[in-house]
Amino acid sequence: MPMKFQLYNIIMVLSFFALWCSIQIPDNVEFALGYFLILTIGVGHGANDLKIFFNQKKITKKKLFSFNLIYAVIVLTGFTLFFIIPEVILFLFILISGYHFGQEHFERYKIASSWVYHLFLTSYGFNIILTLLIIHHTESVLIINDLLKTEITFNYLLYPFIVSATIMIISSQKVLKALSWSMISRELFYLFILYVLFQTASLLMGFAIYFILWHSIPSIYNQIVFLNGKVTIATLKEYLLNSLVYWVGALVFLALLYYFLKDYTSLFLSTIIAFLGGITFPHVFVMNQLHKK
Repeated sequence: MPMKFQLYNIIMVLSFFALWCSIQIPDNVEFALGYFLILTIGVGHGANDLKIFFNQKKITKKKLFSFNLIYAVIVLTGFTLFFIIPEVILFLFILISGYHFGQEHFERYKIASSWVYHLFLTSYGFNIILTLLIIHHTESVLIINDLLKTEITFNYLLYPFIVSATIMIISSQKVLKALSWSMISRELFYLFILYVLFQTASLLMGFAIYFILWHSIPSIYNQIVFLNGKVTIATLKEYLLNSLVYWVGALVFLALLYYFLKDYTSLFLSTIIAFLGGITFPHVFVMNQLHKK
């Protein structure tokens, strides 16, 4: 079995271990651990965007400055707009994240690119996010209403899920026809595993488990292969060293954010989501270049 497929067997084991740990620890520790993982490994999996974008190309000071400037402007723009038009930015954040999740997950199958394929990827990832929100709809609706200062109901999650699931099923008939039944069965089994995890874990830990284990780790694996040709102790160490400043920065950001906003739950969560949304937009563009190679 190829290493990429073996990786998902390891991820399933780690997922249930993480779930067991979350059940054993107090709620406040689980809360802190969830945010810690999201803002370190989760955020850190985009730490090598510069190297990926300029892979095998000579990076001049001018190119380095331009890339960092544009990247920072996009992040700050997304972050700022979340507090101005939160409904639009939150929807775009979920939609683009859905596409990115789907793209990373199905990359190993080397399916031919087409508009139907991209539609399938978007609906697949979008459905995973909505499944988590629907399973924990009581909490997620309250959080969304608190963030957006609005009054949405469960149906605002259910109807998009039905539409997106329908699109995913229809588009999958064309996109997945090249895959064997064993591959398709494996993917259906993965969806079942995710459903069990989401049903059992809390909203935060469910997202953390998926974001870290099912998305960030496979993404890091793909990035190392793209940059170095293979994953070894040496190439993994190099990746981690290159990401160190990024991860330390994320930890400092989390510590300062918690220190100043620990008594303002809504603002704390809004800032986290705005930050994740801001860095997601340019990261998805860079990773799209990787998957085109």
